[in-house]
Amino acid sequence: MDIAAGPSEVMSVTGGVADLTTRVLESALDGAAAQHRVAANNIANVETPGYTAKRVRFEEQLRIALRAEQGGEPGGPVERLRPEIASTGDAAGPDGNNVSVEAEMTELGEAALRYRTLTRMLSRRLQMVGTAIGDGRGA
Repeated sequence: MDIAAGPSEVMSVTGGVADLTTRVLESALDGAAAQHRVAANNIANVETPGYTAKRVRFEEQLRIALRAEQGGEPGGPVERLRPEIASTGDAAGPDGNNVSVEAEMTELGEAALRYRTLTRMLSRRLQMVGTAIGDGRGA
């Protein structure tokens, strides 16, 4: 199973009808969710001999995809973006395991904070779109 895969990759919040800002927010949510899943998986394997901790690489890929899309690259580079998972390369202990519980707890906290922030931003963005559609009038 791909631990980076998540529910938002299966179905977009906006159903595929979104501007670039909304699509970037959705993609960033995918990255934060993947970061959380990978850190949780690392913690689950803290006692597994030979296990190598993983990290999600996403932010730089998102920047590149955003630049490409702004440059007019066809095909929606932001939608095609998927979080990349790579080994940390940190030094391993005597059992070959390199998971640091402290580092993983930090990753979990950062991912949760990032996810909450992005969720709020997306919610506000969708509220603005709803207001614009309703010509600024209340429901």
